[in-house]
Amino acid sequence: MSLAQKLLKKVPQYTRNQRHLRSVLQHGTPRKWANLARVEAERKLRRIQLQGHPYLLIIDPCNYCNLRCPLCPTGNGTLDRPQKMMSLDCFKNYIDPAAPWLFEAYLHNWGESLLNKQVFSMIEYAQSINVGTNLSTNFSETTKSELHSLVDSGLEYLIVSLDGTTQESYSKYRVRGRFEHVFDNLADIIRIRNAQRRPSLVVEWQFIVMKQNEHEIAEAEALAKKIGVDLLRFIPVGMPYDTPDRKAVADTWFPLSVEGREYSPEVEQQFGQANKPSPCFYLYRSMVVNADGGVAPCCVVYKKDSDFAMLPAENMMDVWNNDHYQSARALFSAEDAPRKIETICDGCDIFAKFNKPTNTASPPQPPDPHPVRELVQIQTK
Repeated sequence: MSLAQKLLKKVPQYTRNQRHLRSVLQHGTPRKWANLARVEAERKLRRIQLQGHPYLLIIDPCNYCNLRCPLCPTGNGTLDRPQKMMSLDCFKNYIDPAAPWLFEAYLHNWGESLLNKQVFSMIEYAQSINVGTNLSTNFSETTKSELHSLVDSGLEYLIVSLDGTTQESYSKYRVRGRFEHVFDNLADIIRIRNAQRRPSLVVEWQFIVMKQNEHEIAEAEALAKKIGVDLLRFIPVGMPYDTPDRKAVADTWFPLSVEGREYSPEVEQQFGQANKPSPCFYLYRSMVVNADGGVAPCCVVYKKDSDFAMLPAENMMDVWNNDHYQSARALFSAEDAPRKIETICDGCDIFAKFNKPTNTASPPQPPDPHPVRELVQIQTK
């Protein structure tokens, strides 16, 4: 047993921080660890032009979805990007240049990844080149044979979106979804994993707390323990950054009774999610590739006209340090560097910026601070 494997045995999968630590240990190499240190130093120093490479890749196998969730741009028809199924060859072309530095690849973003039947081969390929994989799914149309394919692919982390414990509460947001089918798939994949003795696959039940399901939190906790989910994760409602009437959306969907619950006295921070006034971590740590090859600055941004680049490119670092990326990073730097172009990042206030002049009269605004912040995370084993 290697040192990394011994350390991994001491890292329980109760939070996503430990999940990412697991990937750094399991898929790390001296080259990757050196790059990690360089990236973090450059972020701390607020560098504009980077020598470090992104060590996380968010890559979307498809931007189609079988559900019609009202607050999702794919579900409500406001995605404003051509819909496409990514081919395995394109996936390889996109991931190969970044692979020497990657710890993880997120195979999801604006679509239901399991609609792309090549996604199992994508997972297998990423694992074969020493890149950890995770995938988020609604499991609403997934078949039993696909559950076996997921386990056999070598996937390391599975997130199942299931917002409720009844069809009535679940389908109000997950329009067209079938609660019983999703819950059965969730229970079945845990049984398949256990029967095949694949403890490397961690299964998370993700529950968005909303007005129609906030009364079902306790029941979800009981069900999660019953079927043996590794982590039950309650998260806040999100809305597109350019939602016009934010108050109306909040009045419709935001819960009334949940102000925030913590699993421990220490508030968990998501991996890399630093509080203000730290610079945006996406611009230093991760690259987001959409199904059509468009590169977005982060997973919040979805419209094609906000892209920073288009793949494939001959040199990934040419993309990583292009005018869009450098102009966005300059927002967080004290350096008196010229900003060559305005980007979608000009209108984002999630991270505090230095005072930089822009020509944007009325930039798009990101989501407002949300009443449901740190929600309990349940260890079920």
